[in-house]
Amino acid sequence: MKKTLLILTSFLASFAFAAPAMNVFTINTSDPMGYMDWARASAPITSLPSNTTSSGVCLPGSGAEEFGDMYFFSLYDSHSDSLSGNYYDPEIAAEIAKIADKRTVRMVDHYSALTPVGDGFEVGMTYANYNINVTTKTPQRYIQELTDYQSIAQDNGFEDVTFGAFQINTGDYTGQIMVVIQAPTSVRLGEFLDARNEDWNMAASAKFPRLRDLERGFVMTCEVVYVR
Repeated sequence: MKKTLLILTSFLASFAFAAPAMNVFTINTSDPMGYMDWARASAPITSLPSNTTSSGVCLPGSGAEEFGDMYFFSLYDSHSDSLSGNYYDPEIAAEIAKIADKRTVRMVDHYSALTPVGDGFEVGMTYANYNINVTTKTPQRYIQELTDYQSIAQDNGFEDVTFGAFQINTGDYTGQIMVVIQAPTSVRLGEFLDARNEDWNMAASAKFPRLRDLERGFVMTCEVVYVR
């Protein structure tokens, strides 16, 4: 693991587009719709002090570690912005107090972007993700192969499917890479997964088993609740 972390750190330092970062709160609630209502109303207040570029909430359909888990994510232009939030700011604390008795914060984790972070987010925008946590001894090559795979997929009718990757910096999955396969809807994501048996897809993805080990996968739907 130490070797993998050293490789990832060196890789991260060598690419200008690695500056963006992300924080993810894993929360657990028995009232997901109530949490969504809170997030939509409170995100503009809780996001401003830390210079967040955009925030959203993801609800797992499959693969959650615990039933009732949800993910509140915030994207930032820089790591310094991602580490500058003050959750004890009175205005933020007042917003958090509104939901405190309806949810439990299970984890707070920090990520570094290894690929360009997508733009074009708008408040209310929804999409579907298939996220895969992997370990790899060749992160630079793995990211390049992901980029090539996206191009091949888009050339074969999936122009609306994108691939991203983040290094996980904290928590139980520290040192792993989280791959984000994103589509506009769950149905469209399913269509992409169906296409894994097509010749072009099998040829394009044949190299991945040699480049990484799968650790965890989860499917979710997301909604953007704040854009700067």
